[in-house]
Amino acid sequence: MAEQPEKNLKETSQGVSTFAKYSGLGFQMLATIGLGVYGGLKLDEWQQNKFPLWTLVLSLGSVAGSLYLLIKQVKNE
Repeated sequence: MAEQPEKNLKETSQGVSTFAKYSGLGFQMLATIGLGVYGGLKLDEWQQNKFPLWTLVLSLGSVAGSLYLLIKQVKNE
């Protein structure tokens, strides 16, 4: 009977570890995309572009980059 609490504790700690790992990946994606958009906005502001070219390019590039990193990290696990 003493094995049941230990088993539940291991399952719970493993679930928390998995949750923390994947939520960390989400924050990493959020930061990468946010920096790309911010950089694009600042470049468009600096160049005084009427069409937000740098915002589009850097935001799409950061989305692609963050998806690449996500797939790479999930594949390694």
